[in-house]
Amino acid sequence: MEKKKQVIILGAGITGLVSAYYLSDKYKVIVIEKQKFIGGSASCFNYKDFILDYGPHKLYTEIPGIIDEISKIVPLLKIKKKNSIYLKGSYYDFPLKLSQIATRMPFTALKSGIDILLKPFSSKPDNSYENFLINRFGKTLYNLSFKDYAYKVWNSDPMELDAELAKRRVAISGIFQLIKSIILKNNKQISAEYFYYPEKGMSQLFDSLTKKIKKNGGKIITNANISEIKVNNKKIEYIKLGKNKIKSDYIISTIPLDNLLKTVKRNILSTENIKYQKLNIIYFILNKPRALNDCWIFFPEKKFLFQRVSEQKAFSSATGPEDKTAIMVETTQEVNEELIKNIIQQLEQVGILNKQQIEDYFVKTIEKAYPLYKKGFIEDLNKIENFFESINNFYLLGRQGLFNYNNMDQCWDMAMKISDQIKNNKSQYDWQETKKYFDNYRIVD
Repeated sequence: MEKKKQVIILGAGITGLVSAYYLSDKYKVIVIEKQKFIGGSASCFNYKDFILDYGPHKLYTEIPGIIDEISKIVPLLKIKKKNSIYLKGSYYDFPLKLSQIATRMPFTALKSGIDILLKPFSSKPDNSYENFLINRFGKTLYNLSFKDYAYKVWNSDPMELDAELAKRRVAISGIFQLIKSIILKNNKQISAEYFYYPEKGMSQLFDSLTKKIKKNGGKIITNANISEIKVNNKKIEYIKLGKNKIKSDYIISTIPLDNLLKTVKRNILSTENIKYQKLNIIYFILNKPRALNDCWIFFPEKKFLFQRVSEQKAFSSATGPEDKTAIMVETTQEVNEELIKNIIQQLEQVGILNKQQIEDYFVKTIEKAYPLYKKGFIEDLNKIENFFESINNFYLLGRQGLFNYNNMDQCWDMAMKISDQIKNNKSQYDWQETKKYFDNYRIVD
């Protein structure tokens, strides 16, 4: 029998695990994860009687066939999505409806109309997140819902953020597409009507993937650390795991680029502009059956110390006891008792809870939650990608591996594409074309 070729996958997040799933039927697959748990930032954890996400993780896609593929792994609930945005003391539907702005914020609506009329005469160069969005939505709508949110999520001046961030994070292309979607009643371009979720949380999906990988003979090594990847003459000599040197025919890296560069000891490649934004999630356990009418609510205004609040039981009632609920409050600020006290006061002000209902609270931190698209990142990113792509059979993949804003469905799609690339022995040119396709992913909330 022909000896199976070996694929080593760095990182056991969704991209790494799904890649292993599709490749393990034909190859000897080893997944190496530095954490004690699998699933990365999309995973779950148990807390008392709750199953909790690291922030809300829905499954929705515009890519044909992805939900069918996921459904082969785990049964999915179909959830009616409802979410809101809190502005100027009131809750509004999200995405924002122009009719609500017109009736409840008439002065804002008037200014937005003037922006549209002046748009042909006030165009700015598309050289920043701020200018890109002002050019498409006008300054009034930009200031209303985009500007402060950028400061809060990325802790950066929007003029210092690359326009690429707006292209990838804002699903709709501008005010005229928004108006068109309202006239044609086609909000699917902006927001999903339904999403999907495993009944027992995302870990149910990752546990099922793990079983299938192991059934095919694959291995998943957790709490492990790659100390070196030895590259010589554009070939992988070995991967050093502890004291062991492992040879591999292929490497797929889904780990952060700065961590990866340390293993190949290429200090000549700069990661100065390859940075990530940390996210803190404060979990409040409440003595009430439900807290929100929504799955999640955005709080873009600068006065709020958090940017989004979500409720785990809005995704599945099976993730918590009947008489209690858990909300997740996201902030990029450093968490201390004073901040938590102030956040509780603000949650009371907007009607989400009162402090007598709080049974418990705690904090989880995702150190590298979001790629940070500061101006200049593309040059550094291209140099790093070019280096790794010059190595035979070495592939970067996923949100962390490609420094690419993408959702779980798109990670799944990437994994299917890498499986096709390797199984069919496609060329480097084919892979470059596939990567261009990745850059066209749209984020739909």
